[in-house]
Amino acid sequence: MIFRKNIIFGFLFLSINIFSQTRENWAASIDSLIQIKDPTTFNGVILITKDGKAQYSKAFGMRNLETKKTLMVNDQFEIMSNSKQITSVLLLKEVEKGKIDLDAPIKKYLPFLKQSWADSVTVHHLLNHTHRISELEKPLLFKPGSDFKYENLSNILLGKIIEKSSGKTYREATSELFKDLKMNNTFCFSKDNKRNLVSGHQIEESAFKVVDSSFIDEENLPADGIITTAEDLVIWNSHLHKGEILSRKMYKKMITESAKSQHDVFGKEKWVMVTISELQKMPV
Repeated sequence: MIFRKNIIFGFLFLSINIFSQTRENWAASIDSLIQIKDPTTFNGVILITKDGKAQYSKAFGMRNLETKKTLMVNDQFEIMSNSKQITSVLLLKEVEKGKIDLDAPIKKYLPFLKQSWADSVTVHHLLNHTHRISELEKPLLFKPGSDFKYENLSNILLGKIIEKSSGKTYREATSELFKDLKMNNTFCFSKDNKRNLVSGHQIEESAFKVVDSSFIDEENLPADGIITTAEDLVIWNSHLHKGEILSRKMYKKMITESAKSQHDVFGKEKWVMVTISELQKMPV
């Protein structure tokens, strides 16, 4: 499920590889699992692929609990922080063109930043969340690169760097990328054009209520703003992991660890974050 503040009604996308089980066996297992009603009935889309082709594709429940409209496989969802991967890829495409240096301070691309830390925080620090900018007008909370702290602000700034480098708005850059990949049902959130966007829900007085507004706005599009379908996510995964968006070398660098993160849910130990590698330290 997707959890955001007090929103606890979410939708699930799955795109996994199937190896040992037969289609009949795992399909029956999924169907059986979906029938479980405790703690709540599943409401969402499940899409399982093998070699980029759909093996199991079903929608369960409703897209809106008030209108009772049935959920469809091609309905669109806010993918929230999964949008950050798309922003990272757009940034790395600019790196491949030689227009952005990951080791350069961000002030090189964002000259409006007058803070002293703009000369020490690099583009790379934004990509792997080791920059530790808490707010633009405040000092850094730790030395850049020395620790990990997840922030939406990093991707908001990356979006501005992409705009500076490409000469396009973030919306224009993503639209061009999605068009090239034939992701026809993927776009940046717009309050005036929601297409087939599924309603969000939150719990109030032990009942789910439709959320009329969205957390997304024009400022945080690079962090949370992509709308897509399970089917289009399969297209994205297939192209990205086959090296058809980034070069093979850049893709390898993208998925190489460069920082570790601790989360209270998983205990006090730090875990590997698969993010952008230290590009300049790897052979090209």
